[in-house]
Amino acid sequence: MNWSLLTLIHLSAAAVWVGSMIFFVLILVPYAKSNLERLEYVEFLNHIGTRFRLLEWICFITIAITGIYLSDILAGWEAFISHNGFSGPPASTIAWKMMGGFVLFVSAAIHDFYYGPKAINSWKEKGDCEESRKLRRKATMFGRFNLILSIFVFSLGVTILRGNLF
Repeated sequence: MNWSLLTLIHLSAAAVWVGSMIFFVLILVPYAKSNLERLEYVEFLNHIGTRFRLLEWICFITIAITGIYLSDILAGWEAFISHNGFSGPPASTIAWKMMGGFVLFVSAAIHDFYYGPKAINSWKEKGDCEESRKLRRKATMFGRFNLILSIFVFSLGVTILRGNLF
């Protein structure tokens, strides 16, 4: 496949993923929190979160597949499998980006398939109790961590193509 096309697909998926997270955190959640009743807010978050999850995982899979191909094109597999392979750019940056992506993948899975649904179900079944607050805090913590890590991994991708940010 063509390097330019792979890069376009890869960056588009990353931009949709990071941009959607920023929109979700900075606009959608605060608006819903201040304009909806508590139960409506829970239903809204559940509905939007479920729909967003599909987009998120499509982006993740797209980023992973195109990233693997781009890594081979940019650095070659030898850079990742040889003893001294991670020593120089862009291979070292790509390696950090891959590790960050893996951590992000695991963290997003924990948020999307464990704490997020568990927090929503607890809130629906038991109301605003200590257990549901604790689960919401954990889901929020994972969500914020995912946003920060996503921006970091995205910035590593920029440095691969454009050089250091600072």
